[in-house]
Amino acid sequence: MLWLAVYFPHWLLQYQSYHQGLPQGGELALFERQSSQILIASSAAAKLGVEPGQSLATAQTLSPSLQLLAYDPSLSQEASHWLCQWSYGYSARVVPPVCPFEQAQQHRLNKPSKSHKASKSSRSYDVPSVTDTLLLEVGSMAKIFGGLDRLICQYQKSAQGYGLECQFALGENALLAQLGARYLPLTVPVEAGCDEHRNAEPSLEPERGVTASTHLAKREVRESAREEEVQGEETKAQSIDEQAGASLVSLPQISLKQIAPLPLSILPLPGHVLQSCENMGLTQVQALLALPLKELGERFGESVLTLLAQLKGQLPQVHEFYQMPESYRHKLELLYEVSHLEGLAFPLGRMLATLSAYLVQRQQAVLALSLTLVFRDLSLAPQRCEIRYPFAEHRGDALLKLCRVQLESLTLAAPVISLAIQADTLVPLSVQTSNWWQGEGKSDASMRLLSLLEARLGADKVKGLEHCSHHLPELSWQSRSLSQSRVSQSQVSQSQVSQSQVSQSQVSQSRSGALGGKRSNQAVSQSTSRQNTSRQNTSRQSLSTRGASSQKFESQALERQAYDLCAEPRACYQGKTRALSEEATLFADLFHGLCDGRIRPNWLLRQPEPLAPESVSLLKGPERLHSPWSAASPRDYYLARMHQGGLCWVFRSPEGLFLQGWFG
Repeated sequence: MLWLAVYFPHWLLQYQSYHQGLPQGGELALFERQSSQILIASSAAAKLGVEPGQSLATAQTLSPSLQLLAYDPSLSQEASHWLCQWSYGYSARVVPPVCPFEQAQQHRLNKPSKSHKASKSSRSYDVPSVTDTLLLEVGSMAKIFGGLDRLICQYQKSAQGYGLECQFALGENALLAQLGARYLPLTVPVEAGCDEHRNAEPSLEPERGVTASTHLAKREVRESAREEEVQGEETKAQSIDEQAGASLVSLPQISLKQIAPLPLSILPLPGHVLQSCENMGLTQVQALLALPLKELGERFGESVLTLLAQLKGQLPQVHEFYQMPESYRHKLELLYEVSHLEGLAFPLGRMLATLSAYLVQRQQAVLALSLTLVFRDLSLAPQRCEIRYPFAEHRGDALLKLCRVQLESLTLAAPVISLAIQADTLVPLSVQTSNWWQGEGKSDASMRLLSLLEARLGADKVKGLEHCSHHLPELSWQSRSLSQSRVSQSQVSQSQVSQSQVSQSQVSQSRSGALGGKRSNQAVSQSTSRQNTSRQNTSRQSLSTRGASSQKFESQALERQAYDLCAEPRACYQGKTRALSEEATLFADLFHGLCDGRIRPNWLLRQPEPLAPESVSLLKGPERLHSPWSAASPRDYYLARMHQGGLCWVFRSPEGLFLQGWFG
């Protein structure tokens, strides 16, 4: 495997600088709370004399504008997860970087005795690794990016967009590549990696001081050159593998001969081993490699032998690859106290942008996320807010916009010191487009408007209508919120996918069974028909045994449930009538047979209302609606006209005449 090692010298500082909105190139330093000493300083602070190991007073004296950041183990975990997450778009095999402070703490806990002799504790001591370096397996990604030079160039652009400083090195040995990235970085040529320089087209505007004939001649030469390039595209497309191989050869790889002359301190060895080697007069890597292994093992332990074997390529290295989590969690400790919601907009926007990149990589969208605010007063419980996205959003700007709208009604009880977002309700990403031949598609603008209305007014204020499986008109529809309809649609799509998989398996089984001959098919069809008839008989018998009381109870329960889900409690009479000319046109259509009678009104009443027979004139009907599975009495529906004006839909039942709805 070919490895790309990326060395980030100040990734912990730059992670905080990016998410906190600090200016790039500022004076930053990371310090330890217990010892109050500087752990690492940025390049700008290092130029002023701020170094690791200094006290906070000394560092602030050297740099009065120094921004101090407290180190916490959770900080390195969040920063490592962030680096691996956006690097996952360049390789499926990503090895997270090792934090130097966590490794130093582990060294202190597992520090061997002063004699440095081989013992059980030293043999069980873990092999140290190169810190601050991320590994990417890029051998299988060269063809996808059109060469390793383009991959490295695009990765470097992404890192610069996040405000990260990085150095690169290539090698088949991961340990050599990590050492090369730190001490022998690869120089990426701008002409080789950037498509902007490759695809830059010359300007066709005439230059100053050039005649028209000269300009036309130059233009003809350019057009002929373009034609030759177009003709050569087919040849280039056929030799993609050769180009990828050429790019592999053009970028140098780190070898052991380049690492051997370097100082011995570059190796990730414990401090006591480096001190012993210095006392022995060993200053270079090649001097340590020349010593006999048996004596080295007796003196320094098994960890040093393992490191040297991995350096020579004699022992394979074990890597733990990064895996994308199924749910998203991100916590950020603020450097300042925020007492108003506008101050949370910037860090929250960066966190949601990171969430958007995660969703795009997994081809998913979020329906709801949880936002937790931790206050300065720790006696107060953290405030948790549920942010809803009814149409499963995945874009960073839309995530932030709806989040800000829903947080407008929030009141902070105390200044906020940390933020945390968690997204567990994820659905597959589906892009909906508005097509003129399909009425089901929804435009992006309408979806954003509905989402904004629900975020501003509330989920219980913006609802849509859906059909229900019931023969009665007042129970054949219900109102549901956008979030509930989106969840039901996702469940239906998942069930359709599972059903399609089952049907495909059944089709494959039927195809395999067809090879057995017609007799087997006839036998299978006869057996299946017998099974179906037996199932129908048993179902009829079971249904016949049901009593009228149970049917009535079930129908009443369904009716109560449908009444609860209906949107409007009552339809008003005013404003529902039509103009006389439109009524006359509709009457003519009805009597001339242009309408077959199965016409439905635009306004349905939630509950039918009784009518006096002399108040209406029946125009067309009857149309009977009745279900044998319901305890309700049959209804005969008519198209009628009110004497006061207006077309209506009425039905007659044993209880009398009732008004069902209005035409408008």
